[in-house]
Amino acid sequence: MSSSSTAQRSGPVVLITGCSTGFGRELSLVALDRNYRVIATARRLETLADLQIAGADTLQLDVTAPPNELATFAEKAWKIHGQIDILINNAGYLLGGAIEEGTPSEVQAQYNTNLFGLLNTTNAFLPYLRNRKAGLIVNISSQGGCLNMAGAGLYCSTKAAVDSLSDCWSRELKEFGVKCVSIQPGMFRTAVSQSSNLHRGSNRIPFYTLPDTVISEYLKATNTEKGDPAKASVKIFDFIEANVKEGGVLPLRLPLGEDAFALLKQFYEERLAEMEKFKEWSLGTDFD
Repeated sequence: MSSSSTAQRSGPVVLITGCSTGFGRELSLVALDRNYRVIATARRLETLADLQIAGADTLQLDVTAPPNELATFAEKAWKIHGQIDILINNAGYLLGGAIEEGTPSEVQAQYNTNLFGLLNTTNAFLPYLRNRKAGLIVNISSQGGCLNMAGAGLYCSTKAAVDSLSDCWSRELKEFGVKCVSIQPGMFRTAVSQSSNLHRGSNRIPFYTLPDTVISEYLKATNTEKGDPAKASVKIFDFIEANVKEGGVLPLRLPLGEDAFALLKQFYEERLAEMEKFKEWSLGTDFD
């Protein structure tokens, strides 16, 4: 499981889910370059062979496993170094199409991976983090958690829930010295649009045109996205190292990427303007 170079490392211990491709892989490489002790995980262990050679510990992990199996996994992972300083929940995929086009089993699978898998994996580690009174949880969400794009509604709804969980964890875990932040990436040149990471709802309904257009444009843009996942991964660790310290204050959510920052800023400004526009309908409901 461990390579000989792992034992020579002395930096913080970071466990990352979904390391076979994309952000998970890039985050692992950046952490290794900074002398972190990395525990890289994926559903298929063979996809992590190069990370193991580079110095990572590698473990098989299916985040959709039952909670009792995840508890066993957490115990095994914790024992590797006797601690985990940073848990990065990255595993996930995109279910595309109109919301109505997702079959019940497809919807359940989307939520099992993107939301319940993240929730159950985090819960498996929380007893250790609480007892140690230290640690950071980094949840890789998406700008879609706020933007709620047509054609990706089910995916976006899971990310909105991830943002909400992260907000609550940041408050609930504060008394234990455990921090939590939700990272909201924009469009990055990762493997999300590849067949293994992009699923299309199979209950196709020809009356929907907007979701088809959105997905078509998304696929056309594959490999032309301006976002560099390697640079983003460096930025994430720079952010962690600059802000996670004794007394340091983290934002609840961090937009990642020029597009995400601009679009999310616009989103919040429009919501505030909308609230003011319809203010008269919101007020006047208290007892006299």
